[in-house]
Amino acid sequence: MKRALIIRHAAPETLGASFTAVLKHSGFELQELNVFELEPEYDTFPCLKLQDFSLIISLGGPMSANDRFPALQQEMDLYREATDRGIPIFAVCLGAQLLTRALGGRVEPTGGYQFGLRRISITEQGDSDPVFGQIRVPLVPTLHGECFSVPGQAVLLAEGYIMLRNGNYRKINMAYRAGSSYAFQFEPQLTFEELQVWDREFSGDYLLMGAGFDPKEESGRNIREFRKFTPTHVAQMRDLLSAFLANAGLLESGDYPGDMTGDEAS
Repeated sequence: MKRALIIRHAAPETLGASFTAVLKHSGFELQELNVFELEPEYDTFPCLKLQDFSLIISLGGPMSANDRFPALQQEMDLYREATDRGIPIFAVCLGAQLLTRALGGRVEPTGGYQFGLRRISITEQGDSDPVFGQIRVPLVPTLHGECFSVPGQAVLLAEGYIMLRNGNYRKINMAYRAGSSYAFQFEPQLTFEELQVWDREFSGDYLLMGAGFDPKEESGRNIREFRKFTPTHVAQMRDLLSAFLANAGLLESGDYPGDMTGDEAS
């Protein structure tokens, strides 16, 4: 049995039904590690045997990769060890920022905040990448106020723009590949059902976007737009995850999740 470690940093942020279905269809046993249960001190990251896992998926959360919590420092040590062992990491939002720092990159505030669908600009390398190239419509859900640099030896896959609180725009990195690991400054795993939870639990985050945004309007727009975009988003991100597993050599003959239909695929 293949085992995937799912690292969660916030209770409302889950792997999502679509990604869970892909992994289970592909023969993975899922083990969750809930870092948010360590708050507020975040003092000790649980001891793990990395040899027990063939994949790590690290999700987002409200803290910063620059916070000096011992557990986050130990989590970055885990990513360095996983990289040395050749264990692929699928890193999202805070998870991507922690991976970035583990690989020697930087994480910093953007000067703005994004919560909603945003267009990304896919690089030539991203378009030809066997995993990231599965994104056919360059529109992604976001929830973040910080951004990452591209670590040395990593390949930039996508960029985007964020509106700052002063009304100006800034270009930021949105995805990169480092070996068999991928970092995303957006939310590939998000489903519409989970967004509805986020819209409620993270409603205060709309205020972080700045005075130029009305929280009620942004919430309504976010729900309306993602409801319409969900079928496209779920389909292409399911293909992206499947390609990620195949590219990392984690799919065996007959495992390919592209055969999923009905409830199993949604």
